[in-house]
Amino acid sequence: MGFRSGQHVGAYVIDGLLGRGGMASVWRAWDQRRGDQVAIKIIADSGAGEARFADRFIGEIRHHASLRHPNIVQVREVFSVAGQPCMVMDLASGGSLAGLLEKSPQRRLPVSTALPIITEVLGALDYAHRHGMVHRDVKPSNVLLDQSHQHAYLSDFGIALAVGEKRLTQMGSSVGTSAYMSPEQIRATGTIDYRSDVYSVGCVLYEALTGRAPFVADGADNENDDAALAAVLAMHLSAKPVPPKQRAPGIPAHVNALVMRALEKDPARRIPGCAEFARRLAAGADDTARPARAGPLGSPTRIAMAVVALAVVVAGVMIVMSG
Repeated sequence: MGFRSGQHVGAYVIDGLLGRGGMASVWRAWDQRRGDQVAIKIIADSGAGEARFADRFIGEIRHHASLRHPNIVQVREVFSVAGQPCMVMDLASGGSLAGLLEKSPQRRLPVSTALPIITEVLGALDYAHRHGMVHRDVKPSNVLLDQSHQHAYLSDFGIALAVGEKRLTQMGSSVGTSAYMSPEQIRATGTIDYRSDVYSVGCVLYEALTGRAPFVADGADNENDDAALAAVLAMHLSAKPVPPKQRAPGIPAHVNALVMRALEKDPARRIPGCAEFARRLAAGADDTARPARAGPLGSPTRIAMAVVALAVVVAGVMIVMSG
């Protein structure tokens, strides 16, 4: 089902449609109790009867509602209308980063505008990662902005995955948006961890600074054209991106280097975590050779360190016993 303008839904009065996707629609509404506007997300009519859509929507509600961070869109309330769940969220009045890019000359943002936005997205992701959540769909349309376009809010946890949680898709079936998907997401044959989001942020920053994603199939609608989609996914897997500074010479050298590091095909070669990504952007220099800070608790970086330490201890014990 959908809503209509003027409709009363609990304590809310529907103003109009904000956006519609394959899984859900989002409506602007007036909260009569608090006296401000909100966004209400409800599963799309086409997906209401499909278990996979319903399960994914319920998963988004569960994931999103568990996160409390100043740069993550806050969930206010969850209720049902005619048996369909609705999620009430704070309204970001400045639209999305995708919309801002469309209105910007050459679809580019100045470095002074792009970096603060991306830094806040990185902070939101670091928080999610430290709470065991991988977003898996970081893209400009999921980065919402305030009216001044100075503050960012990460949204849409529809395909987010909690550590240890069973996927809703079959092994070997990838999910995400082609222009921003990491190679490991595309392969969908192993563990997806926080480093996949690092790659996606690299794609978003690349686009914000150059006006285009790292890999595109020119002259085609990537998400609706099978050949174009396959071409973009293949480039994520094997092609080296053109350095962003070649497309926009005004990009600082250290930002160019960090974007390229975030876009490494091998997760182990990427910037080791979103907090570290933000720190290096703020440092104002290319210090990628500096020893990496640890990633989120339980990340492969810390696990590997623990394994090495354990091996050293075991070797020491064996030496003592043999002596």
